[in-house]
Amino acid sequence: MGHRIRIESTGEGTSILQALQAQGEYILAPCGGNGTCGKCRVRFVQDPPAPSQADRKVLTEAEISEGVRLACRTAAVQGAVIEIEAGDEKQMDVASGFALKGARGAGPGKKTPEQGESGQTHRNPAAEQKIPANSEGKIAAAVDIGTTTIAMSAVDTGSGRILGTSTGINHQRSWGADVISRMEASNQGKGGLLQKSIRADLDLLREELGLAQDTRMVISGNSTMEHLLQGLSCETLGVAPYTPVDISLHEYENMTILPGISTFVGADIVSGIVACGIDQSEEICILVDLGTNGEMAIGNRDRIISASTAAGPAFEGGNISCGVAGIPGAVSSVEITDGEAQVETIGGLPPVGLCGTGVLETVYELLKEELVDETGLLDDDYFDDGFPVAEGIVFTNKDVREIQLAKSAVRAGLEVLLEEYGTDYDQIGKLYIAGGFGQKINLEKAVGIGLLPEELLDRMVPVGNSSLAGAVMAACDPSVLERMRVVGENAEETALAENPLFSDLYMDNMFFPEQD
Repeated sequence: MGHRIRIESTGEGTSILQALQAQGEYILAPCGGNGTCGKCRVRFVQDPPAPSQADRKVLTEAEISEGVRLACRTAAVQGAVIEIEAGDEKQMDVASGFALKGARGAGPGKKTPEQGESGQTHRNPAAEQKIPANSEGKIAAAVDIGTTTIAMSAVDTGSGRILGTSTGINHQRSWGADVISRMEASNQGKGGLLQKSIRADLDLLREELGLAQDTRMVISGNSTMEHLLQGLSCETLGVAPYTPVDISLHEYENMTILPGISTFVGADIVSGIVACGIDQSEEICILVDLGTNGEMAIGNRDRIISASTAAGPAFEGGNISCGVAGIPGAVSSVEITDGEAQVETIGGLPPVGLCGTGVLETVYELLKEELVDETGLLDDDYFDDGFPVAEGIVFTNKDVREIQLAKSAVRAGLEVLLEEYGTDYDQIGKLYIAGGFGQKINLEKAVGIGLLPEELLDRMVPVGNSSLAGAVMAACDPSVLERMRVVGENAEETALAENPLFSDLYMDNMFFPEQD
């Protein structure tokens, strides 16, 4: 199961999940401790408590008899010894590379920032290069703090060279897979623990890169992640009118905090806009970041409109019955012929679950084979138990619904932006697709399920981690910081939840396209 832990202290009503969080022990809990995901499993070494109703709902009788329980639904008892599922999340495939014309130079007299290799993984020896003694200028750490993962590049600001990159998971995942869960945890008094968690993650990445603890960091991330890093209150983030405490370009301790546009369109999108050169472009372009939150922007040097839609964590394997992060053994590609699935996994290892790309391809293949209809209904033969993707891995009708919700939200948001901007697909120069998921998806299959528009297929450009790219550029050139400040202050935002057109388009896009 994993390593053993002794519960150190408890309080009235404290669950094992909460006790582990307080002890600084990481355990996966995508649903934030609501008892719905069934993934915060622990095993009692001895004297397991009686199983809860939630335990019986998601655990097998064999697991229950072996002492396995859900940490979020089991009371913590001081001195109890448990085992935590180790998993392979420390080897998660994290995108840290980028391919952007906007990163072609760091300003006058600067050399081009070297692009990292996409998909570098935590503890990858190639990503843990120590900083050379002959660096030309000051060293800075460019950082992308994502809801799920973190990427840090050591940058020689004199030459623009990336000297090393290290990546890892954001251990705040123990408080939930999405920003809303993190906001709620912070508002319930867990803000200090969340801040401690992200600081520990950053310390580890700096240590792996051989960086001093006082190395200046340039931080890009969504607004919630930046608030939690600084210990800012999240009380006004999740309730109307959704007012952030501070999303301006500013300094905090030894960090340059890059600016956002709003609570739900953060510095990661501003960084992407600048890194892609949209703020200096004559043609109208679109940026879509396909991650836990579906953030997007449309525009050019004259005007930029942004939006954020609650896509949820399905694109990263969250809320999927057999979903996992991009870890070794995660099913990343699927083909179904005559009811039989052929899969490819990360690292070529035995399948352990479905990551985001595997989830998307499974839906597409089920549609192609007419095992899912346009309404999202799974064939009768698989409705009760799910479609077998690989040994021990099934895809259920609930999983199909999760993808329907996510893809409909993204596509509807995209079409609202076009309407608000007063343009159409014919006038779009490029559709930049950012994020690790966006870098690895099969674009034809993404179009096939209706996630992305077929009209723009030949103009889609996967750009990798554009948030990190922008942070690298900003670390090297003050003029990039000024561009970001201007974008953050001047870009418009359309509130999709308040837009009647979004509601209509959301319902329309719930249906899957007919397959050829």
